[in-house]
Amino acid sequence: MSQVDTCVIILNWNGQEHLATCLDSVLGQSYDKYEVILIDNGSKDDSVEFISKNYPQVKIIQNKKNYGFAEGNNIAIREVLKNKNIKYIATLNNDTEVDREWLAELVRAVEADQKIGAVSSKFLFFNERNMIDSAGDFLYPGSLKVVTRGYKEQDKGQYDKLEQCFSARAGAALYRREMLEDIRQDNDFFDHHFFTYIEDTDLSVRALLKGWKILYAPKARVFHKVAATTSKISYAFRRYHSGRNRVYLAIKNFPVKLWLPSLREKSSVDSDYKLSVLNSALVYIKILSMVLISFPRLLKQRSYINKSRIIKQSEIFNWLNEYAIKK
Repeated sequence: MSQVDTCVIILNWNGQEHLATCLDSVLGQSYDKYEVILIDNGSKDDSVEFISKNYPQVKIIQNKKNYGFAEGNNIAIREVLKNKNIKYIATLNNDTEVDREWLAELVRAVEADQKIGAVSSKFLFFNERNMIDSAGDFLYPGSLKVVTRGYKEQDKGQYDKLEQCFSARAGAALYRREMLEDIRQDNDFFDHHFFTYIEDTDLSVRALLKGWKILYAPKARVFHKVAATTSKISYAFRRYHSGRNRVYLAIKNFPVKLWLPSLREKSSVDSDYKLSVLNSALVYIKILSMVLISFPRLLKQRSYINKSRIIKQSEIFNWLNEYAIKK
């Protein structure tokens, strides 16, 4: 095998039932210059023991508690970047099965242009493999509404074009080392304050602001057991984190005049995620309270992003057309 230049990070939280399918597919990739790390977020099942016994070639990072998707992946990324030979890092959900050419296609896509910072996969439903879960994240025409293109559409080859998109879905994405180091803030890659949901959109937006490109690679196919993990957590938890993080995303990255319009839009992460979260008074009060408490920190993050970005705020409005879904 050639010298390893890529690492696949699989985040796990009480997902033992998914691990054999996921790891068997990951370890059977045609691309041969990679290693696999499983980072366990304080699982209470036998995930760690199962991996240790059945997949000794997989390195395990064992957290004592659940740090969420953002910090869980950050912990692994920090460790991986200690190896100067690593050029690319892939993040992958544990409730997936990847095509044999998945990693090769991602690497081929990112190597096409030195300014490509991230590549998003094509997600298909695990049990309906001709149905699309995601064909890249784009903006709805004329607005900052982020939409997951192709959701629940039959795959007829309509999204088989290699093209730029707005955001890479971190459930199966490849990131260039230089981009991750470029957008790092306070040793965060994904903003750990998000915990889970929309952290991948935030990372992609910060990359775009620094002139990086985000790509959608249709031949990098992933079969996803949709909601296999989120079904284990409460609806109120999902509503709170998606609503709060949408506010965080806007305050950190967007011109002030786009804050309110962006907050009115439904998030692409889950079909239930929309501003009607306000209909739940307790969730709304919790979101509002946390945003107010976090506002000084968000302004500090915003100042850092504004000082380091190379894209003018006026150019952000061009995103409404540049990254909009073309009907």
